[in-house]
Amino acid sequence: MQLLVFSCSTVFIYFNIFLAKSLIKETQDPYKLNSRLVKLLNVVKVAPVIAFFILLGLVSLYFHTKAGIRLSHAWYDSQFWAYATLFYFFYRLTKNKLSLIFAALSIFIAIYNTPLFHYEHLFNGRSMIVSDIFGILMFLSMWFAVSKITAKFRLQLKSNIA
Repeated sequence: MQLLVFSCSTVFIYFNIFLAKSLIKETQDPYKLNSRLVKLLNVVKVAPVIAFFILLGLVSLYFHTKAGIRLSHAWYDSQFWAYATLFYFFYRLTKNKLSLIFAALSIFIAIYNTPLFHYEHLFNGRSMIVSDIFGILMFLSMWFAVSKITAKFRLQLKSNIA
């Protein structure tokens, strides 16, 4: 199961990059990407970081046991929740059925890993470090893709207004 989750993470990273590039090429009308959806993208972009810092505060104040596992769990699982939202956003814009399937798969993985004992059973020892690395790669991929999309949106709006 661990290998399946890691391979899904890798597929999500590459599919995210592919969809972001195709969305940037296809979208010539900036009003197709309305400002409400762009604001949602910016929230999705920073949501894993916010979730991590909230849990960091909770771990330092209340949950003193298994701090490393809890933080690793929060980081990796929040990436799957963010990717589910991102893929659903891509589905709404491009009507690509594969992005809807990946959103559902991401939700399934996130729900499965949400209980801490599932995450502990799946990732222990060195594999927890690997899950942190995959979480960082997923986050960076999403961050750059969303940044490119929002920059394209702002540039198109400025050129249409001027």
